[in-house]
Amino acid sequence: MNLRALPLVLGFLPVSPIAAQVPRYLGGDLGISWPQFQSASPGGGAKLSGLVAGGRLRVDLRPVSFELSYSQGRLAADTGGAPARDIVEGSLFLTARPLPWLALKAGPHLRAYAAPGGTERWVLWEGRAHADAPIIEGQWLAYGEVWVAVASSVNVSSGASGARGAEAGLTLKLPQSPKLLQSPLWVRLAYVVDQARLKNNAGTESLQSVVLAIGLGGR
Repeated sequence: MNLRALPLVLGFLPVSPIAAQVPRYLGGDLGISWPQFQSASPGGGAKLSGLVAGGRLRVDLRPVSFELSYSQGRLAADTGGAPARDIVEGSLFLTARPLPWLALKAGPHLRAYAAPGGTERWVLWEGRAHADAPIIEGQWLAYGEVWVAVASSVNVSSGASGARGAEAGLTLKLPQSPKLLQSPLWVRLAYVVDQARLKNNAGTESLQSVVLAIGLGGR
């Protein structure tokens, strides 16, 4: 073939949209949250709040996908003399989507509170259900997620008696520039509540958080 004619030949070949050339099985987000921690026990309790930063990575290997998350921050006392503590969380969930709007997740969720007196470590094996509800197709998406720990442990003498939680939020898909060689960006605003219980009514620990995140690719 005459190499000089190659540009003309290529000009007549079908060209896929740029967005279709981007792997859709990858996605992730980075965000910040403002948690409020509250503990209650027969001997008293504590209230703390702070700022936490973290991120999530999703890999779709259809028919299942994986979701990995990590976050870290610091909590300081709102009232009283409770010592400040660092909070670190991580999770790994295997996800299946039996319906387009429904995702089922399962996997370990780890949480640690590091204070001057020692570190409290939780290990939670959770089952989760996530449901999507489009508000404006392709732009606004509402969602909800609930979970329960089917097995739990904590390194305190009373032991763990389980945990449960819920999340509700809105996702806004940002407009895509035709010059971008990446999937559209999106923004997520959510409210999360999580409660862990100790055995024999020894106490409860709850986290309530407002989350703001920006992501790329699959949600």
